[in-house]
Amino acid sequence: MFGARHVSDNMKNFFGKKSHSALTLVFIVSLVLHVVAVLIFGTIKFVESVLREETVFEAAPVETPQQKEPEYQVNIQQRNQSTPPPRPPAIVVNNPSELNIPALDIDVNVDSSSVYGRGGGGFGGGLSGVREMALDIKLTDFGYTGQVEGTLKGSFFDTKVDPRGKALLTPEEISNGGFLMNRMGQISKEFTGGNWRLRDLERDYFKADKELYASYWMIQKGPAEKAPRDFGVADQVEPKSILALYEGTFTPEESGEFRFYAKADDILIVRVNSDIVVDGSYYFNRFSNWKVEEKGTKNLIGIGGMPPAYGDWMRWEAGKPMELKVLVGEAPGGVFGCCLLYQKKGEDRLRVFSTKPLTSKEKRILKGIHPDVEEWL
Repeated sequence: MFGARHVSDNMKNFFGKKSHSALTLVFIVSLVLHVVAVLIFGTIKFVESVLREETVFEAAPVETPQQKEPEYQVNIQQRNQSTPPPRPPAIVVNNPSELNIPALDIDVNVDSSSVYGRGGGGFGGGLSGVREMALDIKLTDFGYTGQVEGTLKGSFFDTKVDPRGKALLTPEEISNGGFLMNRMGQISKEFTGGNWRLRDLERDYFKADKELYASYWMIQKGPAEKAPRDFGVADQVEPKSILALYEGTFTPEESGEFRFYAKADDILIVRVNSDIVVDGSYYFNRFSNWKVEEKGTKNLIGIGGMPPAYGDWMRWEAGKPMELKVLVGEAPGGVFGCCLLYQKKGEDRLRVFSTKPLTSKEKRILKGIHPDVEEWL
């Protein structure tokens, strides 16, 4: 019995060990197979992901339905009738006084010695950049017949008549030179002692429709009829007891101390900004309340009466616009002339005052007034 049991125990131990070894082997083999399978599967997927092309989705083209273009009916005959013929190009120049017909002799030369630069008339629109049609503009003794850049606008008045054309004087008064001189003195003093408003003259006296544009005030002594003639009222106005007011701005190109030197037969009064700076009228203190401090020693361009008057010294700043008003007039009639020069402090030289550079043609005209003018240009 002992032997048989011993054999049976040995068999159990043998087969028990065998059984455990087999299970372990099966487990290991299964594990290895799974690992191999995972590696193979992962490799396949990796290769597929590398080799696979990226799919690009493109939207299908959208077809736009064609629209029928509208048809327009044009009345050719009507268009041909309403279309005006092309205009010829306008001829424009800066200085119309330099235009000669038939040859267009346009002078663009300017005097470098001129102290003035930009100017403008009319107080508002100004004339900077304006180009004129030269064929329509002429230069008269009292200014251009149209707007020219750098000039001041001039208005003409007959103080013998009111704005409605009613006479303010009797024929006897009009023929009395002394009476006209005294009356004009009162009118001028009242105007220059106030605000120099154009509308005050327009309210009281007849005004010419035509306006002139001047940059300088040098008029050869001659018949007073030139004034109403140039302003287009020669057939309406007797050349007695008349005034012309010029107003605008000027811009000096040079800084310094300056003063005017003036003479007229009968009236020449200048105001800069809000002050009268010179009265070169035929009689001192007759037409304004400005007091002359220094007088000249000789007549200017043949104008008699009192000596010329030196004006007040003024400070001018280059590039700074200044308001300018010039009043000229004739009281008893007969002859009229005026001359307005300027001087820089520290210099003896006198020069023609102009609110813009003088053209060569303007200089030729000025030289023809009097032999002394050439040294002032």
